[in-house]
Amino acid sequence: MTNRLKVPSTARLVLEQAIRLYTSPLEKAYVNAIDFSEISRLSRDLTRAYPPIADTVYYRKLAVREVIRQSMDQHPVLQVLILGAGLDPLSLYLLEHYPGRTSRIVEVDNGYIEEKKKIYEEILHITGPLHFLRCDLTDTVLLEAMLKQAGYVPDEPAIIVFEGVIHYISNESFVQMMQLLVTPQQHHLGVLDFSLALEEVPDNFLVYHRNTVKVIETHLNSIPNLNTRQQIRDLVARFGRLEYFEPLCDTERKFTGTNRAFHQPGHGIVEMAVFSL
Repeated sequence: MTNRLKVPSTARLVLEQAIRLYTSPLEKAYVNAIDFSEISRLSRDLTRAYPPIADTVYYRKLAVREVIRQSMDQHPVLQVLILGAGLDPLSLYLLEHYPGRTSRIVEVDNGYIEEKKKIYEEILHITGPLHFLRCDLTDTVLLEAMLKQAGYVPDEPAIIVFEGVIHYISNESFVQMMQLLVTPQQHHLGVLDFSLALEEVPDNFLVYHRNTVKVIETHLNSIPNLNTRQQIRDLVARFGRLEYFEPLCDTERKFTGTNRAFHQPGHGIVEMAVFSL
């Protein structure tokens, strides 16, 4: 691609930190279409404040992909809703690794969704059950209408990826999304990452945690939403059923056989929650 897509550092932060994850042909082609020539100040400041940031993003994404793998083992065909999709090419991963296994993939975000669609269509020539929706996730009335228009069928099992969502919206807004997507049989599976409240973080990791929150507040001019595990448990119980929590130390050990970056629950800033909905 001659003219690469230029996007703000906040939008490409996750791509910068998770770059080693994108190894397939489609993912490489997609990443090559993004302009990384300018140094991201946010990425630089986060790395200084919290050196394991790349490991946090990497293992968070591996955890999401593992949930998808397990779900695909249980269902011949699934819907996938990616809420707060950002620039992450998760749908490309799905198309490459699970061809014909998704009835539809719906990406929803309130920024850069058209630009992302353009890369998929013009650069990668992607065809398949892909839908790109520009929508504020907290506008559940519009979200419901757009999902229906994209072909989302509540009666069919779905994986719902809430990655990078609850950090920037209120818990009540998240509950409203759950209410929109809940099914009587609870046959949807949600995967959520959340930022840990300070009281959940071991003393030997608190300085990283505080520094990270400070950098985010400075660059994004907003206070991230932090939660205890009990708060997430109570939140999920409003409409869903918690299946399990997965600390990053468990994810790292699962994929590498050891703990190099994260040694105990509470290390890593974020944790994962998986729940039926």
